[in-house]
Amino acid sequence: MKRIPIIIATVLSLFWTALRAEEPCQAYVIETTETPTEVNNCPMTTETFSIRGTFVNANWKVATGGWEAGAYIYKRVNRQDGSSIRVYDFDVGGTTSRPKYRFTEGNQTHVVTFQYSDPNTIRLEVFQNQQLISNELLERTSDELNLP
Repeated sequence: MKRIPIIIATVLSLFWTALRAEEPCQAYVIETTETPTEVNNCPMTTETFSIRGTFVNANWKVATGGWEAGAYIYKRVNRQDGSSIRVYDFDVGGTTSRPKYRFTEGNQTHVVTFQYSDPNTIRLEVFQNQQLISNELLERTSDELNLP
């Protein structure tokens, strides 16, 4: 009978840990007279983690990373037809365990999703007129933004 309270306590502890890990991402910029400061609980780069770099698969080549406080760069090349875009944006969503950075150009929105547990893989979703047209995983090839 003594095991039941321990099991319940363990399950509750895991449940609360999982809930805390699912906090919504929140990011904003504090404007100062000197240098603007970004506050972001879902950063692309920390002391021990970074998805700044270039990621590829058979269809896409994507470079992404922080540019300055409140600005992120997204460069994408379609490896099938050679078309490319470059967007600077600041739209952070998702949760603290699965952040999403959204980059919008015209009627297309490109969503880069990552997990802190795997800095070498991103998920790229491309929406056109709010309809999903691509949903693919890309693997890191470089820590640099290697696109024209």
